[in-house]
Amino acid sequence: MDPKVHALREERRRKFFIRGVAFAVASGICYGLYTGFLTLAETQGVWGQWFAGEPWGEGNAALDAFLVTFALAALAAGINDVFSGIWSLAVCAKNRQLGDLWKTMKTKPGRIMMLCAAIGGPFATIAYIVGLNAATAAGNPGVIVPIAALNCAIGAILGSVLFKQHLRPHMVAGIVICLLAGALIGGTSFAAIGPEALLGCLFAFLAAFGWGFEGCVAGFGTCLIDYRIGIAIRQVTAGLLELLVMFPLLVVVGGGASTLGAITGAALGSPALLIFLVSGFFAMPAYSFWYKGNSMCGAALGMACNGMYAFWGPFFIWIILGVLNIGGMAADYPPLTSAQWIGTLIMVAGIFCIAMDPAQLLKRGSDQPVKEGE
Repeated sequence: MDPKVHALREERRRKFFIRGVAFAVASGICYGLYTGFLTLAETQGVWGQWFAGEPWGEGNAALDAFLVTFALAALAAGINDVFSGIWSLAVCAKNRQLGDLWKTMKTKPGRIMMLCAAIGGPFATIAYIVGLNAATAAGNPGVIVPIAALNCAIGAILGSVLFKQHLRPHMVAGIVICLLAGALIGGTSFAAIGPEALLGCLFAFLAAFGWGFEGCVAGFGTCLIDYRIGIAIRQVTAGLLELLVMFPLLVVVGGGASTLGAITGAALGSPALLIFLVSGFFAMPAYSFWYKGNSMCGAALGMACNGMYAFWGPFFIWIILGVLNIGGMAADYPPLTSAQWIGTLIMVAGIFCIAMDPAQLLKRGSDQPVKEGE
């Protein structure tokens, strides 16, 4: 092959790989922004009254603990994911993919994506928001985000158990690192915040389990579906299940069936709806950029870069609610403690160890060209 042609091809591959890494990193950043704005939305207007245990609206008493803990989490998840789905549909419409979207939903990969939405939405996302709200009530919502980021380690374990995927030594080492980092973050949170941190960390772990299981199931579907179509199917399905099934069901179970309409109307009429619109906007690229990055730089490296939301989540919660002080929190709203920041960075390192062998990465970077789509 002509050396000039070979050089041009390698340069094109290098740029393709770098763009893939950029997409994957951007997905983690967007996940942090989505988490920050979602937390902010739940401090505004009637949401702030609900979580403060105050009477709301005309003649309405304070909501009981079950409705605040679970039903409002389902409502927040549903509103966020429906908005995210709408943003995703708008992107598909812009790219003239709505017809392909409808056809894909009838295929096996499309149905698998809807199954993933059922796992990752009504279960994992609601558990994540329950944990986020519990940690917010305790004074520091950022501490649960790295716990939720254990989904990478849990996904690797579930893949080994369910699909007999071999765990290589670097993956085992990464899992151990992540678990130790999670223990460090959870332990320091318990010491600094108290027992209230336990509920938040518990539900964050359940969210990590749900997302880890979703990642195992989604592997087949996402490799056969355009990432824009895949995220539209996922977010619309998850949002509708959360908003139209889980939220009413949890309200009825909590004994507040008579206030279902009033709660829904108050939420939809609250100015916080505009903030949910923003959180839904960032939730869309948080997932779609992950799919896109995986297809360009490889699923292993893409997963590792996306897993950096263990850092970006607490960071943007701190910036939005603390530094900017626009979330109704105290002016001295605390960032993570030094030990928690260290634990977060250790977890990011563990995620990279799970995703790829550091020794092979160094060898590949020094003497092997990167192949497109690897």
